[in-house]
Parts: sequence; structure tokens; C-alpha cells
Amino acid sequence: MTHADFDICLRHRSVVISDIEGGEGALLDPAKAHGLYAADILVECHPHRDNKIVATLTDRFAPTHNVQRIDRTLVVDGSPKWMDGSSDLDRLLALWEWRSTPTPWLWMTAKPATQ
Repeated sequence: MTHADFDICLRHRSVVISDIEGGEGALLDPAKAHGLYAADILVECHPHRDNKIVATLTDRFAPTHNVQRIDRTLVVDGSPKWMDGSSDLDRLLALWEWRSTPTPWLWMTAKPATQ
């Protein structure tokens, strides 16, 4: 994706889902990608690469979007049935993403133009 690719969001109702391992700060910039002003956006943030990325994206989109932070949780009972006989360690490892730090998500919904 490039900044210009987001122009489609100006013409069509859009949801942008971003999980780009630390590149979200550079790509998700509505000053450069005007289509992002109109899109709903779900983005995984990677603060281990940029410890200010959550604040940066929140500040960047707060004027035009309702921003909700979603922190990860480990729900062990959410495992598939076939794992019922597995050890606790195996169940934990199956759900672990091997991340060194939390990776919160931001759910940003575009505010109506009248807001």
C-alpha cells in the first residue's frame, strides 16, 4: 500500500486493517493519505519498535475518529476442542504470539462529518 492507495476510501465505505510490524506510523498518516479520514481503521501497534506509536496514532486520528484501545488478553479456554487433552504449557504456547512486549490494537471509527 502507498498513501495514494487510500484514496479509494474517499469513494467507498472502507475498513482498513493494518498489521505491518512497526510500519504503521509511516503508512497511517492522514495528512499524506487523505482517504484515511473517511475510513474505519483497525491497527495493531508495535511499541517495541516505537514506544510512542499508540500516542502518535491516537493524537493523529482523535480529531476525525473515535479511538478505542484494545489490549490483548490470553484466553486459555478459547482453545479449540482438539487441545482439551493438551498440557497447560502446550495450550499456553499455542496461544502465545512470541512477542517481547504487548501489542495493543487501536479501533478507530470515522466520526460523522457533522461532528
